Amino acid sequence: MKYLNLTKSLAVVAMLSLAFSACKKAKVATPMGDAGQTLVKLLGGGTPAAVASRPIDFVATPTTVVAVEVRRDIPNETELNKTMIVTVKDDTAAVTAAGGRLHLPAAWYTYAVAGGTKTGGQGGVFTITFQPGEFSKTIYVTVPNATLLNPSSLYGLGFTVLTADQGATLSTQKSVIVEIGAKNPYDGIYSVESGWVTRYTSPGVPAGDAISGDCTGNPDVYMLTTGAYRCNIPPVSTTGGLYWANAAVNNSMVAGIDGTSATVDPSTNLVTMACTGNATLTNWAGKTNNYVPSTKTFNLAFRWNPTGAVREYELVLKYKGPR
Repeated sequence: MKYLNLTKSLAVVAMLSLAFSACKKAKVATPMGDAGQTLVKLLGGGTPAAVASRPIDFVATPTTVVAVEVRRDIPNETELNKTMIVTVKDDTAAVTAAGGRLHLPAAWYTYAVAGGTKTGGQGGVFTITFQPGEFSKTIYVTVPNATLLNPSSLYGLGFTVLTADQGATLSTQKSVIVEIGAKNPYDGIYSVESGWVTRYTSPGVPAGDAISGDCTGNPDVYMLTTGAYRCNIPPVSTTGGLYWANAAVNNSMVAGIDGTSATVDPSTNLVTMACTGNATLTNWAGKTNNYVPSTKTFNLAFRWNPTGAVREYELVLKYKGPR
C-alpha cells in the first residue's frame, strides 16, 4: 500500500514539473532592427593621414587613377536607403604636415566624382551625395600630361572627411595622402637572373677575394625613374641597390658608385651607364648593354676605376613587378 501511495506521489510531481516547464518560454535571438550607426570613412585612411601610392606612367597622354574611395558602413537597410551628404576636404595642410612630397600643381590635374561637386580650388571641399542604396563613392584624379612632373620627385594630394549628415559617425579612418609619382616604362623591381663581378687590386690583377664572382640570385635590383628614359639604381645601404658576389653569404653591398644610372635609347634600346658619384663608371667596351622590351630584360655591363683598383660588373636583370 505504501508502495502505491509513493508511486502516485511521484506521478503527481512529474506532472506538475511538466506543466511548469511548458509555461516557460524559450529564449530566442531578436534582430537589432534599426539599432546602430552609420560609420563614414576613407578606404585605407587613418588619423593622422595614411599614405596611398598612385604611380603613373611618364607619358604625355591623360592618365586617370583612383585617388580615394569614400565609404559609409551601414548597420541596416533603413540606413542604406537614406540619402546622405558627406563633405571631404582637399587637405593641402595634411600633405605639408607629412613632408617629403610636393603639392601637385593645380594646373596639372583635375578631379571627378559621380554625384559630387568641388568648391574652392586647392584646399577646397568636395560635397558628395550618397543616393539610397549607395555605400561607396570614388574620387578620381586625371593627369593630362605626366611629362610635366619631375620624375625624381613625389607629389601629394590630401583628403580628409569633414562632415556627414543623417547622424553618421566619422571613423578614425578619415584622412589619406595620395602619393603621385611619374614612372617610365623601365621603372620597377628586377630579379638578378645572372651576373658576375670582379674586383682588381690594380689593372690586370684580380683581387681573388670572396666578394668577387657569381652574382646570380642576388637580392632584387630596383630601377627608379629619373627621366623619360633614365632610371637610377638605389645607393648603398638602400633596398634595391647592387651587391657584390654571393650576397646570400657575404651580404655586402657595392659602395662608391652611388648615383648609378641606366639610360635607354628608345630608338635602338641600347643602354648607356653612368654615375654621378663616380665619373669613371662607363659602359664596358665590347660587352652588351641593352634593354629587351619583349622580355623586359636589362643586359648590363659596366666598369669603373679603370686606371687603379678596377671593378667590372655584368648583370642580366628581368622585370618582376612594380615597386
